[in-house]
Amino acid sequence: GFDTALNTIVDAIDKVRDTASSHERAFIIEVMGRNAGDLALFAGIAGGSESLLIPEKKEDIEEVVARIKAGEDRGKKHSIIVLAEGVMSGQDLAKELKEVRATILGHIQRGGTPSAQDRVLASRLGNYAVQLLLAGKSGRAVGIQNNKLVSTKFEDVFCDVHNVDLNIYEVSKQLSI
Repeated sequence: GFDTALNTIVDAIDKVRDTASSHERAFIIEVMGRNAGDLALFAGIAGGSESLLIPEKKEDIEEVVARIKAGEDRGKKHSIIVLAEGVMSGQDLAKELKEVRATILGHIQRGGTPSAQDRVLASRLGNYAVQLLLAGKSGRAVGIQNNKLVSTKFEDVFCDVHNVDLNIYEVSKQLSI
């Protein structure tokens, strides 16, 4: 569902950007990501956000303010801030930034028609899971690493700490200048 949720968010960013531009304001788009900022990170890049806040990379609110101000100084009339819910709520951030509107996508990201990519992925993973069961292997999660199907024992899955690719985060910083 990652690709489906990502496309839903990017579509929402595009629509909110139209409003932000016509009203000449900054808007916050709050997305899923209590403990993992991947969805916000990819949506921020794909949606062309000017600022991005994720749980894995604590950022000072003053830096967000400085980025908005720098954009205004260059003649930019609007700004989009993508916020993963694990950092803080969109309403709380809007109160801190003042003169900013928040849009909380909430559960809209979880629904809708799955993308073709997610449908193919689900088919591949389901088929692989059945193959593992037929081979007598159970108690495993299936996934993809480096475009190869893999299985991992449940106890190993639940012990791993999620890490976001901070190189991609730095790309978002460079693109939003």
